[in-house]
Amino acid sequence: MFDILSNVLSFHIRTVFFFILTVGLGLTSQCGFSQNRKFHIDSLFPSNVSDTLNVREFKYEDWIYSPEGEYKLNALHGTQDNLPFYDASQVRNDLGNIGSANHQILYDSNRPFGFHFTSSRNAYWKHLAKRKLLVSDKMFSNVQYSNGVNRENYLRTNFTRGFGALLDLGFSFDRINSEGFYQRQRNTITDLSVYGAFRSKNSRYKASVMFTYMNLMAEENGGIVTDSVFEQNLTSGRSFINTNLTESSNHWKGFDFGLNHRLLLMNQDSAGSQKVFQPAISHSFLATSHSMAYRNVPDTASDYYENVFQDSSTTYDSTNVFTLSNTLRLELLKSDSVKSQALNRLAVGAQYDFHRVAYDSVFSEQIHNVSVLANVDGELFDKINWKASGNLMLYGYNIWDFKVDGQFDYSVGKSHFSAFVNYSLFRPDYITNRYTSNHFRWDNAWLQTQHLKTGLTYEQSKLRFRGSFTYHVLDNLVVFGTGRTPYQSASVNQLMVLRLQEHFRIKWFHIVLDGAIQFKLSGDDIRVPLALGRGIIYYQNDLFKKKLRIQVGVETSYSTAYYANGYNPALSAFYIQNEKQVGNYPFIDVFLNIRVKKLRAFFKVEHVNAGWLGYTYYHVPHYPVNDLAWKFGINWAFLD
Repeated sequence: MFDILSNVLSFHIRTVFFFILTVGLGLTSQCGFSQNRKFHIDSLFPSNVSDTLNVREFKYEDWIYSPEGEYKLNALHGTQDNLPFYDASQVRNDLGNIGSANHQILYDSNRPFGFHFTSSRNAYWKHLAKRKLLVSDKMFSNVQYSNGVNRENYLRTNFTRGFGALLDLGFSFDRINSEGFYQRQRNTITDLSVYGAFRSKNSRYKASVMFTYMNLMAEENGGIVTDSVFEQNLTSGRSFINTNLTESSNHWKGFDFGLNHRLLLMNQDSAGSQKVFQPAISHSFLATSHSMAYRNVPDTASDYYENVFQDSSTTYDSTNVFTLSNTLRLELLKSDSVKSQALNRLAVGAQYDFHRVAYDSVFSEQIHNVSVLANVDGELFDKINWKASGNLMLYGYNIWDFKVDGQFDYSVGKSHFSAFVNYSLFRPDYITNRYTSNHFRWDNAWLQTQHLKTGLTYEQSKLRFRGSFTYHVLDNLVVFGTGRTPYQSASVNQLMVLRLQEHFRIKWFHIVLDGAIQFKLSGDDIRVPLALGRGIIYYQNDLFKKKLRIQVGVETSYSTAYYANGYNPALSAFYIQNEKQVGNYPFIDVFLNIRVKKLRAFFKVEHVNAGWLGYTYYHVPHYPVNDLAWKFGINWAFLD
C-alpha cells in the first residue's frame, strides 16, 4: 500500500503543486462553503447589524436530545449562492438550470444504516433525519426570493412561533422552477414541511412531530445528440441543438411523517438527593410513501435505450415505496447536577422496519427488518469528548448488516481536533438488486459491501482555517457500469481525500479558498477528479455608520480533467463511461451582496467567461454547463 501511495504522489506532485498555486484552492463540493460559514465569518468583523438571529435551528431527530441547537445567521457571506443545494449538487448547473440528479465530484460517502431503495436525488429528496425545525421565543418569519434567466425562480418561506415556553409550531415552503437553456430542461420542485416541538415545564418530556411533502418534476432530454454542434458553436441558440430524448420526464412525489418523543422516568434530583444517572425512554415513529414515475416515447431509430421489453409505443415505469418504522430506546443520562464524566449517556434499543416495493403494480415485495442499536458518549480527562454508535440487523432482508461509528474531539484555545472511524457492512441499494421496467431488467444476488472510512480534522477559528484528511476503503462496491446496468466490483477501491479551507483578510479585501486533492490508490469504480477547487476574492465594507454592508467579488471554480460518470434518465442514476473527459475548465462569476438590517440582497452574473476558452464546458458528458446567466434575489428576516 505504501509503495502504491509513493508512486501516486510522485507521479502527481507537479500537477498538484501547480494546481495549488494557480487555481487558488476553492471547491465545488457537497459541503461547499458551509464549513466556512460555521466560523461565523461576518461576526469576526462586526457592524451595527447583528449577524446572529435569536432563532435556534435543530435537526428534527436531535430536538429531543439537544439542549441548545444552532442559532440562525443573518450573515452576508455566501448570499450569492442562493439555491439551497448549490453546494450539495456539486455542479454549477447539473442537467438543467437548477438540477436535481446527484453528481459527486468530491467523494464523501457515509451510508446510513438500514434498507435503501436508491441513492438518486438524495440532495433534493431529503430523508426526515436531515430535516430541520426552528424554535424562537418570538414569532419569526423569513422570505427568500430569487429570479434568473429562462424563468428561473426560487421562493422559500420559513415561519415559526412559540406559544409560551412549551410549544413551537412552524412550517417551511420551497418552490423552485426553471426552463433551462436546452430543449426539455424544465425542472419544478415543491417542498413543504410542517412541524411542532413540545417540552414540559421541567423538560422531563420532549416531543417533535413533522410532516413533509415533496413533488419533483424533471424533463429529461438525454443530453445533446452531437457534442461538436455545441463545441463549434454552430447554432444561433441553445434551444436549436438537438437532444436525444424529446418526450421523456421523471415525476417523483411523496410524503414523510415522523414523531420523536422522550420521557425522563425520574425528576431531576428529586427529594434533594443527587443521582449520577437518570433513566429515560424514547420512541420514534416514521411513515413514508414515495412514488417515482418515468415516462418516455421509445425511439427505436435513435437507439438511446437498447432494449424495449414491454411496450414499444410508450414507456411508463412506476415505482412505489412505502415504509413504516418504530424505534424504542432505553437510556441512562448524566444528571444535570453532575459534571461531565467518562460516560455521559448510554442508550440501547431495537428497531422494526416494514417496506413495500412495487413496480408498475406488477411486481410487489414486502420487506421486514429487525435491528438492535446502541449509542454512548462521554468525556475523558475533562478535555476529550467521545461518542460511539452501533447498529446490527438481526432479521430480514438486510440481515447481518452492521454499522459502527466512533469519534474523538479535543479543543484547546482556538484549535479543535477531531478523529473518526466508521465501518459499514451493508446490502447494496435495492434497485440494483431487483428491477423491472420497459428498458431495464435484472435480478441480482450481491455480496454485502464493506466500507471503512477514517480520518482527521483540524480547525483553527482565529485563523479561519480548516484541514481534513479522509481515507476510504470499499470492497464489493456496486455501481452502474458502461452498459448502464449494475455490477459488483471485483477490486478494492481505496481513496484518500485531502481538503484545505482558509479565509484571509487584508483590510477590506477577503480571499476565501477551499480545495481538495483526491488520490485513488486502487480500483477504478469511483470516478472523481484528482484536484478541484473554488476560490472567492471580494471587497467588503460597512457604509452609512455601519448600517449597510456591501460585498463585491469574483468567484471561480475548477477541476482537473477526468472521465465523469454519464447520466441515465430512466433510472435517475449515473454510470461509468470511458469515452469523454470533462473538466479542466475554469468557471468565473461576479457578484454583489448587500445587507441593510435584516434585509439581504444579491446580484450575480454566472459564467462570465463563457466562450472565452472555447465551448468545452461540461460537468456531465453530453450535458453542457449553462452559458452566461444572471440572477438576483432578496432574503428578508422578520423577528417580532
